[in-house]
Amino acid sequence: MYVRRLFPIIIITALLLISCSGSKKANADDFVINGILYNAKESTIYLEELTIKDRVILDSAKIDRKGSFFFRFKPAQIGFYVLKLDENNFITLLIDKGETVNVSGDARQLAQTYDVKGSDGSEKIHQINVKLASNYQRVDSLKNVFEENQYKENFLEIKQLLDSVYAAIFLDQKHYIETFIDSNLTSLASIIALYQMFGQQPLMSEKDDFLWFEKLSESLIKKYPANPHSQDLYLKVTEIKKFLKQKEEAAARLAIGNMAPDIQLNDTQGNTVALSSLKGQVVLLDFWASWCAPCRELNPQLKKLYGKFASKGFQIYAVSFDRDKQSWIKAVEMDKMNWITVSDLMYWNSPIAKLYDVEEIPANFLIDKNGAIVGRNLPLEEVEKYLLTYLK
Repeated sequence: MYVRRLFPIIIITALLLISCSGSKKANADDFVINGILYNAKESTIYLEELTIKDRVILDSAKIDRKGSFFFRFKPAQIGFYVLKLDENNFITLLIDKGETVNVSGDARQLAQTYDVKGSDGSEKIHQINVKLASNYQRVDSLKNVFEENQYKENFLEIKQLLDSVYAAIFLDQKHYIETFIDSNLTSLASIIALYQMFGQQPLMSEKDDFLWFEKLSESLIKKYPANPHSQDLYLKVTEIKKFLKQKEEAAARLAIGNMAPDIQLNDTQGNTVALSSLKGQVVLLDFWASWCAPCRELNPQLKKLYGKFASKGFQIYAVSFDRDKQSWIKAVEMDKMNWITVSDLMYWNSPIAKLYDVEEIPANFLIDKNGAIVGRNLPLEEVEKYLLTYLK
């Protein structure tokens, strides 16, 4: 505990030593990184540029016996850079021309111990990381409680409590990120915040939190119109906006009560069968594929349902997202699918997938005798209830 309390004092002292010593200063057209790392053992440190697609090594430096190192680089404009000791031990900086950046920390755990001064963008990223580390410590304490209580009789109650606390910690970090972005709309550091992960889960969802993506993008593209990072975010937001618009249009098109969009595809014999030709019958529009295990597992239940109601005015129109004709036909024969089975053999590129907004299979739409949509992705038990009511 004493060492943990002492370490921040060591870091502050190191930064003072850097600033008070004969460290290098940046010119107007370049930046300088002065560093002191403890426990570095005269190792090599690398300076990388974080581009849109990759990390590019710009330079390397030997850390001397005192733990000191130095970089000077002429950037085209403000950008993200990485100081790396190895692939699992690095920090991200946001540096502009003219900045003299002072970095210190423990080389054994650079990301967890570093401090940075002299670079506004880098200091902002550090603030984000400090908050994240604080909440990760809270999560670690939950793990300890979990392990201590996993064999107790009331473990399920304890787990529910731990889950609720974890959710609260997640929301705390998310609220921090939202506040950070709102206060730093003209800083590229907010891109780091926008895409921050909490464990394996992103804090900000492109769908649910789109307004934050849009708000930051509009602000950054105005301040940095030629910067690749602001341009990349702007392009992503444009694509997200297009996608969300398509989803809205699909939701309106496929709303309950609307007429089901027509489909005209070939069956296994090469004959064109139109969905609209089935008016007068209740139709289950089923989306599946020969390679989809859950779909294949569902086929026996569909066969049972079809056998029970086919004579009463029920039909299944099964659209396969296959790409190999023989695989499709073989699956139809193996599963004894004696209802209508059609495909354009275009896999997920089928325009029917877009028309019906199908992103995963199995999926279905229940269509009444008039051709109107009455249900979407219904369990077969619900389909049967409908058939019992309307096909007497």
